[in-house]
Amino acid sequence: MKHNVIAVDLGASSGRIISSSLENGKLELKEQFRFSNQPINITNSLYWDYLKIFQEIKYGLAIAQRDLEKIDSLSVDTWGVDYGFVGNDGNMLATPHSYRDTRTKKYSDALHEKVSPQEMFEQSGIQPDLINSNYQLFADMNLHPYLKNEVSHIMFMPNLVEYFFSGIESNEYTIASTSGLLDGETRELSTEVLDQLGLKKEWFGEISKGGKVLGKILPEISKEMHLDPDIQVINGIGHDTGAAVYSLPMTGSERKNAAFISCGTWSIVGQQTASPVISSDAFEAGLTNEGCFDGSNRLLKNITGLWIVQELQKEWSFKGEMVEFGEMVKQAENAEHIGSYINPNAACFSEPSDMEERIIEFLKKTNQRLPQSRGELLLIVFESLALSYHQTIIELEKATNESIDTIYMFGGGTKNSLLVQLTADFCQTNVVIGPTEASVLGNVLSQYKTLGLIKDEDERIDILNNSFESKCVTPQKLNSINLDERSRDFEKILHDYEVE
Repeated sequence: MKHNVIAVDLGASSGRIISSSLENGKLELKEQFRFSNQPINITNSLYWDYLKIFQEIKYGLAIAQRDLEKIDSLSVDTWGVDYGFVGNDGNMLATPHSYRDTRTKKYSDALHEKVSPQEMFEQSGIQPDLINSNYQLFADMNLHPYLKNEVSHIMFMPNLVEYFFSGIESNEYTIASTSGLLDGETRELSTEVLDQLGLKKEWFGEISKGGKVLGKILPEISKEMHLDPDIQVINGIGHDTGAAVYSLPMTGSERKNAAFISCGTWSIVGQQTASPVISSDAFEAGLTNEGCFDGSNRLLKNITGLWIVQELQKEWSFKGEMVEFGEMVKQAENAEHIGSYINPNAACFSEPSDMEERIIEFLKKTNQRLPQSRGELLLIVFESLALSYHQTIIELEKATNESIDTIYMFGGGTKNSLLVQLTADFCQTNVVIGPTEASVLGNVLSQYKTLGLIKDEDERIDILNNSFESKCVTPQKLNSINLDERSRDFEKILHDYEVE
């Protein structure tokens, strides 16, 4: 029997409705609908258009319903940290802010007077950052004191959207783990942290783990959009990276010696651990702890990914030259290695526009050789990204005291064969290329598990292996002196150039 479920996959630039059909131990995915999802700037504040998001999802579900006839369930995954306030009457109290909103800057010093950044990490295992939910909530409570008397529930974005469709308030572990509100040891809501922020524990409810059926889709929605009234709304894996990690065909015993790299506009390099790693080494390395579907931990670091390359591509197109991504990779492959590097995480590369000029300026400031062709410029970027992955792998090994012998790489960036090969070469580790739709896969797998259609980890891995081909990229044997020299040169650049 075929079982159809829907992944509502929301990103910070687009949203998608993707169906999954499971039959005879094999999955098939199909994109049913896609829509734009951009934060909206109103009087210098950034908001998410939750009304548009809701309406677009309804429309996408109607399209999927016509295509599939029967739909068993739906679940939502999104980016981390953002949330919405729901009042006592069940309605929204305010439009949700985007994590890129700057209101947190005004109140960060006041929060640090209550608790230092290192204490935040020790409490929650989360690296302090102005985008985090704890900073945002502290700012909101100071900006809008009335909220304390009006709030009934605070829900993170995927659970908020699920609330719109089910009418059931909830918060799920993987998405809640990004907030800085959970205790680093117990992984439950921290009373200490909530008190520091002026928040009430009951606003968040119980944090659910491992999948939960919330209930059937609201009858008024099924009637309006001609949807199957028996569609179940599921709390699966709310955080997109957590969902992606659940799509990896790793057994529990394999996890301790495997790392993962989510490779897209931004890269996330991490490792699954049994419990959070809250140590001085982890804090100083910028590592953070987030939750997995099974209640285990993801120790990881956020790194600039292909953002720099995307900005170069956009910049060149504005100048009248359209350069396809595949052509950019080819130019870099044919270029000469000139021994120059950038720090991809330097603040100068985080802003859009003038990216080529910023790279040249960085190289001049650090007294490095300048590229003489577009290919050399791109090779500098790709090598620097791969070296930053290598550096993070070393930091993970130090923090966990476990050696890494396999890297699982997934996301759109895996189409860049040069970057994948450079990652294998610099890390001297096999790289297994996973699916580009990793977040969607994890989303639907969590639904099948919650519905009882996947019994255990072995069956999950069998389904993945039956449904998708994986490719293993082996490292080329680089001269050890050459490899050490590149690593030293890259580390020198990181130390010589201040990351603002």
